Amino acid sequence: EIDPWYGVPHYLRYISGQCAREWVWLDVSSKMLTLRPGRFRCAFQMESTGLWRRDVSIPTIAWTTSELESVRSSRRLCDYLEAEWPRLGLPRDVHILELGAGDGWLGMTVARNLVAISGQSTTRVTDQEGYRIRSLSQNVAYNVAKGLPLDNLGHGVLDWEHSVHQQVWSDGTQEGTLHLLIGADVVEESSARHLARMIRDFLSQKQEMLVLLAHQMMRSLDANEAFFQALQSQHLEPWIVAAESQASLELKEEAKGVVILQITCQKQDQWLLPWSDSLTGLEDTFYV
Repeated sequence: EIDPWYGVPHYLRYISGQCAREWVWLDVSSKMLTLRPGRFRCAFQMESTGLWRRDVSIPTIAWTTSELESVRSSRRLCDYLEAEWPRLGLPRDVHILELGAGDGWLGMTVARNLVAISGQSTTRVTDQEGYRIRSLSQNVAYNVAKGLPLDNLGHGVLDWEHSVHQQVWSDGTQEGTLHLLIGADVVEESSARHLARMIRDFLSQKQEMLVLLAHQMMRSLDANEAFFQALQSQHLEPWIVAAESQASLELKEEAKGVVILQITCQKQDQWLLPWSDSLTGLEDTFYV
């Protein structure tokens, strides 16, 4: 959606942390955005230049794990999936589940691009009960009504406080049939323990399942510590497979930007993804 005052896509303010009305100039030729405060300029990249179509619209903003940064993380995870999809080792008929889907943009974008691959792939976007799942459902319904090919998309509640084995899947989904588990900025200090246990539950059903999380290293140091400790207590290990900044290659407090984490079981023979430079150098680049 376009801001009526400056003609700038609304989600820019959610990615950058700035109000849309502070974006005063977008120069397509130089690929620079100029902000009114201090005449700050930053690089941008047109979102429609890749192979994947990114035409999912979000009429309802769902504040989930982060008020501003989760949108940026979902774009970065989408960048990674688009660039690395042939090398992820996933089957043609891939079954995907997104944790903490928020506004649903990531899951819907993945689902609508999988229709180009022949097969019976499915994507399920999930979130907590209450306003989050209501907003997610509205966004899915809106894009279905727009005519996007989302027949392979399901959505529903996934309660992290209960074992995944106790969840009821209305569409017949079974955790043992999933191949890919994704999430963008789902790490919070208060729910880190539940998230780690949920990931462990999924991996216990299917050890070879691929788990990929996009995570903002600097968003909350307390959340980082709680999450990494929770992973260790569940005998899980995080591996950085892509990062916006070279400073994020080690899980340290000074790390910044978005990283893509692959979560695996400790002391298990699991395939680790090779390092990808698909996000390198993008920490100061915004999508429009």
